[in-house]
Amino acid sequence: MSQIEQAHTLPLKPLHLPLEPSFWPLPWGYWSLFALVAIALILSFIIQRKLRNKSRAKKAALHILKQGSNSLTASEVQELLRQAALSYFPRNDIAKLTGAEWLAFLDSQLATPRFSPNKEQWQSVLYSSGVNDHAINTSLIEDCGYWIEHALPPKRKYKDWNAS
Repeated sequence: MSQIEQAHTLPLKPLHLPLEPSFWPLPWGYWSLFALVAIALILSFIIQRKLRNKSRAKKAALHILKQGSNSLTASEVQELLRQAALSYFPRNDIAKLTGAEWLAFLDSQLATPRFSPNKEQWQSVLYSSGVNDHAINTSLIEDCGYWIEHALPPKRKYKDWNAS
């Protein structure tokens, strides 16, 4: 007999291959990836909800302004503007403002002043009775709409505007 034939005739047991690895349980890398994705989804949901709640008063004011654009007077729009400001700024600072101080506050939240230059027009429209000039009324209402769109919600943290 040759050596090759002797090797095949050895009394060896057949090889048993191990089972293929299962996909379950997942390795720790996959679990950490799933956890990061879950945390990112939860955080994005929370941030989106906060942003939506933050702009709710602004959207409501703009909606009222657009719905009643033909029927609202300047004094009614000024009241709407005050309500919107009270939604975002401290009540004890904003509620006491009247006249020139109120207009100065409104201008302090914009890059270019739109209210103080028209102080006489605001005073005449707010405190006079009877029919007002429609062109002046419209421009003052547009100023209020501009303030609501550009000053709310405040871009920076509120500080006492009158201190500086």
